Amino acid sequence: MKTIKRTVLLLIAIISISTINAQEEEKSKTKLDLGVDFASRYVWRGLEFSDSPAVQPYVELTSGNFTLGAWASYETGGQVVGQEFDLYANYAIGPVSLGFIDYSFPIDGFTDGYFQMKNHVGEATISFDGVEKFPLTLFVGVNVYNDDQNSIYTELGYPFKIGETELRAFVGGGNEIYSTNTDYTITNFGLTASKAVKFTDAFSLGVSASAIFNPDTEDAYLVFVISL
Repeated sequence: MKTIKRTVLLLIAIISISTINAQEEEKSKTKLDLGVDFASRYVWRGLEFSDSPAVQPYVELTSGNFTLGAWASYETGGQVVGQEFDLYANYAIGPVSLGFIDYSFPIDGFTDGYFQMKNHVGEATISFDGVEKFPLTLFVGVNVYNDDQNSIYTELGYPFKIGETELRAFVGGGNEIYSTNTDYTITNFGLTASKAVKFTDAFSLGVSASAIFNPDTEDAYLVFVISL
């Protein structure tokens, strides 16, 4: 555990140093975005959270470098374990973002719903979005409440393009709640391909497909998502 924490601190230090000379963002602009994704399966960080298609709405407010948003996932098969509602915020400093996510799992029809803090988990995050000369991305998340083990998840990504299709190779891992034996292990690797399918000048759909593998649980998924 100490080794993992030292590694995370080292990665954070490297990212921070790389942004010392970053220029200021352009003047503040406020933008409100909202939409919905239709996913064939909800798979998160290599872990399956639904066994049927999921509807995932979101709303996001961005002002300058600050972003505040809400995201949810509702399993269409009616399983209560597939329901999730999250709030998040982050602040970007060049290619680096500092953030926080409140994950909640309200259970419809039961008394212990959204306003019971035991149904929430909080995660502090730091991410590096890559730059032109160094496109590699890095994400580090640490649970800070309702997780006594303060589980850590890290992920590296590499974006590239083939024609008009955007691709991203990724590999991630975690300890405690992410792994079957609580030790840090690789739990999530694969490839995502995405593109916009244009129907008219005013209307297009975002589509993506992800091949996801979890060697820890010995599971594999092919997830298809349509974005409106």
